[in-house]
Amino acid sequence: MKEPLKVPFILILILVCATFVLALLGIFGTWGIADSSSRAFGWSYIMQKLPRSLFDVMIPAVVLSIVLIGFRLAARPFSRFLGLLIVLVISYAALVNGMIGFRSLSASVRPAPGVPAQYVRPATFVRIGGVVLNAAAVNGTELRGVLVFDPARPAPRFDVYGVARASVQAGSLKLSTASGLSLTGAPDLAWTNVFAADPITGAFLRDVATVTTDYQTLLARSRAQFFAACFSLVLLCTASLALLRITRWPLVNIMILIIAVRGYFSLYHLLAVQLAPKVSGIITDAMVARLFPSGVLAALGVILLLIDVLFIPADRWKEPDAT
Repeated sequence: MKEPLKVPFILILILVCATFVLALLGIFGTWGIADSSSRAFGWSYIMQKLPRSLFDVMIPAVVLSIVLIGFRLAARPFSRFLGLLIVLVISYAALVNGMIGFRSLSASVRPAPGVPAQYVRPATFVRIGGVVLNAAAVNGTELRGVLVFDPARPAPRFDVYGVARASVQAGSLKLSTASGLSLTGAPDLAWTNVFAADPITGAFLRDVATVTTDYQTLLARSRAQFFAACFSLVLLCTASLALLRITRWPLVNIMILIIAVRGYFSLYHLLAVQLAPKVSGIITDAMVARLFPSGVLAALGVILLLIDVLFIPADRWKEPDAT
C-alpha cells in the first residue's frame, strides 16, 4: 500500500489510542486525588467518568497525534501538500466531532454525589483549615468518636464528640454536632501527594485545562467561533510539523517542536483574554474582533507553511551531511 493511503489509517489509530490512554490516565488521577478512599477503581467508576474525561483530553490527544504522525511524515516523505492536507482534515474532524459528541455524552451522565468517606478515613487525621480532625468510624454521613484539635485555642486544645453529621458540597466538607460545633472547609488530604503532578507537568495540565475551558465556552456560545478556533489550532499544529525538518539533527527538531506546541496551549488564552478586549476597542466589527485569536493562530500557521515550502527540504532527515 502506498504511503499516502497508509497515513490516514495510521493517524486514526494514533488518535483513538492517544484519546483513550490520556482519558484513562485522567480518570486514574481523579480517582487517586478525590475518590480513592470511598470508591473502587473499577469498570463502573471508569464508565461514569469516561465521557467527561474524553472531552477534557480531546485537544491534547489531537495535538499529540499530529506530532506523532509528523515523525512518520518526516521519515517517509511524500507530497508535503497531500500529507498536510490529510493530517489537517482528519485532525480537524476528530477535534470538532469529538468535543461536540463527548460534551453531549458527558452532560447525560449524572455524577456521583460526594460522600464524607472521600475525605475522612477512620483513625486518620485530616486538616480542615487550621483544625485537625479524626474520627474513629465513618458510616455514611455519620462520624463517630470525633476528635477535633485546634492549635490556636488555649489548652486544652482538643474536643471529643460522640457523633457528628457530615456532608460534602462542592468539594468542601461540612461537619456539625448537636452541641453546636460547625466546621466547613476543603480538606487537606495527605495521600493526594502520591497522585499530584510535578511542577512542570502541573503547569502543562493547567494550560490544557485552561484552553479546554476556553473551547468549551466557545462551543456553548458560538459554533462559528468554535469551528474557527478548532481549525486555526489544528492548522498551526499541522504547519508546525515543518519544525521536524528545520535542522539536520532530528533530536533538536523534536525538542523545538515540543516547545512550540507547549506554547500553543497558552497562546490562545493569552490572545482571547488579554489582547482580544483591546482589539475590540479598535475594530468596530464585532465578529472580526471575536475571531481575532483564531485569526492570529491561522496566520502563524500560514507563515510556517510558507517557510516550509520555500526554505525547508522535504527530505531533510535523509539529506547527507556536507563534508
